Amino acid sequence: MVSLSVVAAGLGLVVAAAAFLRLADSDETDAVHLVVLEYGFAFALLIAGFGLIVIEMLA
Repeated sequence: MVSLSVVAAGLGLVVAAAAFLRLADSDETDAVHLVVLEYGFAFALLIAGFGLIVIEMLA
């Protein structure tokens, strides 16, 4: 049975990843290493969020 709280947590991680992607695409960060760090956080959060949702659907 799919737990709504786990799916909501996964969607929350996806929303946080979208915020990091938007920040990385903006021109507010000048340093290249910070942009790379922002993209790293975004992709890590995307993988964690979608992974959490998929694992919950399979369980």
